[in-house]
Amino acid sequence: MSKQSEQNSDYSGLEELLNAEVMTRYNRFIVDKAMRHAQGAKSVVDFGAGIGTLSLIFRDHYALEPICVEIDEQNKAYLAKRGFEVLDEMPSGHKADLIFSSNVLEHIEDDVAILEMMKEHLADRGKIYLYLPAKMLLWSKLDEEVGHYRRYEYAELKDKCQRAGLEIEALHFADSVGFFASLAMKLMGYNKDGGIGSVSSLKVYDKWLLPISKVMDAIGFRYLFGKNIVLVARKP
Repeated sequence: MSKQSEQNSDYSGLEELLNAEVMTRYNRFIVDKAMRHAQGAKSVVDFGAGIGTLSLIFRDHYALEPICVEIDEQNKAYLAKRGFEVLDEMPSGHKADLIFSSNVLEHIEDDVAILEMMKEHLADRGKIYLYLPAKMLLWSKLDEEVGHYRRYEYAELKDKCQRAGLEIEALHFADSVGFFASLAMKLMGYNKDGGIGSVSSLKVYDKWLLPISKVMDAIGFRYLFGKNIVLVARKP
């Protein structure tokens, strides 16, 4: 992971704690999608684990103990307190059934190098699962503030997987309703004190809008648009 990703993570530790408490359904949604593609996985690496919000879901709901790759010192200390194995980089000699990463690669300038590195640490039937911000159309000041290099497009991911020597198993959008929420945030601004991005707005989204988004995704809107992109890749 780059220094840029250390300095400009999506959330500080305190903000991620808040997210974990408020966006419980959404966080479970992300991990459940990964596990549908990695049924039977016994070894998981959470690349860019933060304070372990999603790693805890692997532990509590799937009885898996992820190896957490994280470079932020405060986050590493928090992960250690939670009992996770924490490394600065991918474990040497380890071959994972699932390499999972949520909202991390957009912080890294040379993301192709990361994809190549992930491929080298995959078991023969292993999967890479990436949950990434989608659509440069949704690019906003918030993306700049948190240190994003990009929001992803289909064609870009196909090209980068080809360059990294990976075969794509699945590629589609996720969180259809979130697309419109992100568009509204771009037009109206991010305001965590009382507008879009506030605790109350996150609670409404998690409880009421996410279920609608999941239904829209399931009936086919995931192939048209979404706030995020899901990429599942493997060795050829």
